Amino acid sequence: MVLDVESKRVLALKGLITDVDGVLNNAKVFLSEQGEVKGFHIRDGFAIKAALHLGFQVAILSGRSSKIVEMRAQELGIQHVYTGRLDKQQAFGELLAKMNLNAHEVAYVGDDIPDLAPLSLCGLSFCPHNAAPEILARSEIHVPVLGGEGVIRWVLQKILEAQGRWSEVLARFEVQS
Repeated sequence: MVLDVESKRVLALKGLITDVDGVLNNAKVFLSEQGEVKGFHIRDGFAIKAALHLGFQVAILSGRSSKIVEMRAQELGIQHVYTGRLDKQQAFGELLAKMNLNAHEVAYVGDDIPDLAPLSLCGLSFCPHNAAPEILARSEIHVPVLGGEGVIRWVLQKILEAQGRWSEVLARFEVQS
């Protein structure tokens, strides 16, 4: 599948901001006496690292505070991580300033009502297949993948394919003659 949503808009994208719970994971949080446990899809991590390697920025904007999210972001090389931010409209603006990007240069991926403002403000909006009905109604692109099952991999691959840059990712791992 190729993104042909107003190709000028896709070509203008220089970054991605994503929610965490329901996008990077399946929206389940496991709590124990030792703390919180979350799972992340390894293919999302690969795509994030590949995008960052190409100079495509990635940031996290989560309504929940989570040391685990901060640890995962650090492991992947994500510099801009906002957690515990329920006012996502204000946080979205702050992230844009830190990333030195305009709203039309950023895609956003969200799955639930707190994501409404960023989904409306960004250059191109995405949501997982199992997003809340209000988000499905307002997102431009419905990812055919459930939250926590590689949503970000799908989004970044499609954006980079539309920009003609996915081949650069493949070239890094293909047999060199």
